[in-house]
This record gives sequence, structure tokens and C-alpha cells, in this order.
Amino acid sequence: MLRLLSCQHATLLIEQRADAPLAPRDRRSLWLHLHYCPYCHRYARQTVLLVQLAQARAAGAPDALPGLPDAARQRIRQQLAGAGLDAL
Repeated sequence: MLRLLSCQHATLLIEQRADAPLAPRDRRSLWLHLHYCPYCHRYARQTVLLVQLAQARAAGAPDALPGLPDAARQRIRQQLAGAGLDAL
């Protein structure tokens, strides 16, 4: 039987899932929670993006932004430079 998760427990499982596979019961419970909770679903997608960015940075590609076109990267750099945050 699946158990209903709180958002707090769901976010904990999302973080754990980034490091190692979840147990089947936890995976199913998380899937059910993400199916009905748009906030945790968004958090899960953002976590995947952050993990990809961290892995790219660790692999020695500091400028790698997966999925962003070059034009979007350039706009982001310009906006950051205009705000005085060009260290990124």
C-alpha cells in the first residue's frame, strides 16, 4: 500500500534520489506525491537541473548550461554584468 507523503518528506526523497536510487516503496510514494503536488513537482525538476549543472561544473565545463542556447546564455551574462554580478 502506498503511503501519502508530506511535502517535507517528498523533498527529502527528491534530494536522496539525486544521490542514489530510492527503495521501490519510496519511489512509488514519491511518484504519487509528485503527480498531485505541483510545487514538489517543480522542485523535483529544478533539482534535476541543479544536479546536471553541478556535474558539468565538476567535469571541468564551468560554462556548460545544459539546454540553454548560446543567445540565452549571452543575455543572462549581459543581465548579470549589468547588475554587477558578472563573477558567475
